[in-house]
Amino acid sequence: MPGLSTPVTLETQVVAGLNAAFLLARGKEEGLRFALLSMEGATRSFWAGAICLVPFLIIRTMGGDALRSSGLELELIGYVLGWVVFPLASTALADASGRGSLWPLFIAAWNWTNLAQYAALLAASVLGRLLPGGLGGLLSLLAFAYALWLEWFVAKSALRISGARAAIFVLMDMAIGLSIASIVDRLG
Repeated sequence: MPGLSTPVTLETQVVAGLNAAFLLARGKEEGLRFALLSMEGATRSFWAGAICLVPFLIIRTMGGDALRSSGLELELIGYVLGWVVFPLASTALADASGRGSLWPLFIAAWNWTNLAQYAALLAASVLGRLLPGGLGGLLSLLAFAYALWLEWFVAKSALRISGARAAIFVLMDMAIGLSIASIVDRLG
């Protein structure tokens, strides 16, 4: 990808990734400029997974006995798989779409925007416990819809593909996530 600088520190990439997440979360494509400062940026963007671990555990704990039913170890394995399997699978889909060269940018943006998705889901979970059942459920549904929209927006923008093709990436991610969750539940 032309224009990428080579020597970028991890700290610089993380700060840039946070800026990318903030802008992309608001539907601003210029956030893509911050997602991948170097070719190492796609790899470094997986630090977002470490940052999102705390909100993930809080959300899972708030779901009742979710962590206890399958065990923390299985939950963590499922969490890691969620961060690895989709990026690996998406390389083939990006190549098939003729957008393989844009995959590093897409995956870096996808990783960083997970911060915004987890923030929305965590806020909905916390507020949902304070609101009456129907409102709490509606808030969770809206947060989930926002997370889907954000992933669609990132795929469409980073890979420069149509909305319908971006939806295929979102559907694939959902299928992978549901499969992993199902396996974790069955093993637990």
